[in-house]
Amino acid sequence: MTLRDAVHVTALTLALGWLLVVGKTVILPVVVAIMLTYVLVGAVHGLLSLPMGRRLPVWLAYVVVLTLFALALTGISLMIVANLRDIARSELAVQDGLLALIERAAPWFGYGETMEPDALRAALLERLDLPGLSLDLLSTLASASGYTVLIATYMVFMVAERAPLGRKIDLVLPDTGNRGAAVAIFQRINRQIVTYLSTKTLINVIVALISWVLMKVMGIENAAFWAFLIGLFNYIPYVGSMLGVGVVLVYVILTTGSLRLTFVALILLTAAQVYVGNWLEPRVMSRSMNLSPLTVLLALVLWASLWGLPGAIIAVPMTSILLIALAQFRTTRAVAVLASRNGTLY
Repeated sequence: MTLRDAVHVTALTLALGWLLVVGKTVILPVVVAIMLTYVLVGAVHGLLSLPMGRRLPVWLAYVVVLTLFALALTGISLMIVANLRDIARSELAVQDGLLALIERAAPWFGYGETMEPDALRAALLERLDLPGLSLDLLSTLASASGYTVLIATYMVFMVAERAPLGRKIDLVLPDTGNRGAAVAIFQRINRQIVTYLSTKTLINVIVALISWVLMKVMGIENAAFWAFLIGLFNYIPYVGSMLGVGVVLVYVILTTGSLRLTFVALILLTAAQVYVGNWLEPRVMSRSMNLSPLTVLLALVLWASLWGLPGAIIAVPMTSILLIALAQFRTTRAVAVLASRNGTLY
């Protein structure tokens, strides 16, 4: 790579980064819709591979999967709203839990005789506004509902565009050699992203169900909501599982003040994450994204800094698409090789 090429690549990278930040409100719904479309395509392929599904026309399989997706999304939205309302009503429980926790921990620091419960409660009333926080979350959820409708609309049109895409490629690239290379790239991207997202979604549903059962057994309130958060955070590589469990532990210790229940929740939920992440996921994931751990970590930091939590969730598939594209050009192929797990691109 010459100095001029390096300058051009750097300028293009900075321009793309600026565009991603400035155009977040427009670009992010499109990217999320693309990722969810890949999940739907994987679900359709799975349905058509079943004995009963082989008799279905492809269009009917898409209708079935889209209907199930809409029902699941509606159910999840209602569950989130109901659970956030319950959390908003739990202000007194949180205050009592904090008081109990502080009273237990105070003797460790030599403040046992000076702690006044009434003073503590007054301080907590000043500083802790859980209902206000929950209302903020509800308003955020309400504003996100508009994005949800927009994303669903994008998905419907993207599914409809899959059929004529091949003919459009033939028109854009009439040369047989170029067309064959372009089709091969698209097929490789589709194969990797569909496999990763659909399999990862299935794994996250499993870990969410296991976590829900464990939390119901332990008597943790709003278990369905926290299980959903654990499954959602599990999309984030490396740190997602810890974030999901950590949020639940904070809620448990705030609402109950019980160190014993918090410790039991830590052990059981961590064991579920270890089982899924170290035993189940490697066996279910038949194909790897072929990204080195350092590449995944850097991609996580980059996309999270650009788009926050949604960026962290889609960091791996977005980086995989980028490296597949970089591997097609001689000047950028070295970057793709260095970012891969074992140096093999195909």
